[in-house]
Amino acid sequence: MSWSTREIAELAGTSLRAVRHYHEVGLLAEPERRANGYKQYGVPHLVRLLRIKRLVDLGFSLNQIAETVDEGEHPGQARRMLDAELAATIERLQRARLELAALIDLRAPADLPTELTPGEATALSEADRSLLLVMTRLMNGEQLQAYGALVRNLPAHPINREFGELPADAGEPIRQDGP
Repeated sequence: MSWSTREIAELAGTSLRAVRHYHEVGLLAEPERRANGYKQYGVPHLVRLLRIKRLVDLGFSLNQIAETVDEGEHPGQARRMLDAELAATIERLQRARLELAALIDLRAPADLPTELTPGEATALSEADRSLLLVMTRLMNGEQLQAYGALVRNLPAHPINREFGELPADAGEPIRQDGP
């Protein structure tokens, strides 16, 4: 029994591009060609492709697969490393979901961490938001929370809007007297 590249990709549940990539990186041997020049894949190619696909679906890198696919079973260390990486990814995604839920509830800008989310009465200018964003790189978590409490409790003041509307190149007389 033999298949074309498209057929073996469909049988394995992968893409034509993936099969070609596996050839390029040496994971899947090039099959013999028919008289018309088309590749002719056999059962061993399908079995290897299914193994590669299974390991890719589990999250193994192509380098890890290349090192161990022929052994039939992945060494324990590779499995433990992958498990640790997946656990860290899950934890990061769970934190991101919690923060995203808080941003949705607060109707807050997504570019600021929840610690620096202003209160509903506080309208931030682009300059203020930019400053807060830079502050996230300069302060630790405790400092961010303290600074965020100050930002959230700022009363709305009309002068803040006027100041925010000043052009970046406004001279001293305009900044002192206003527009």
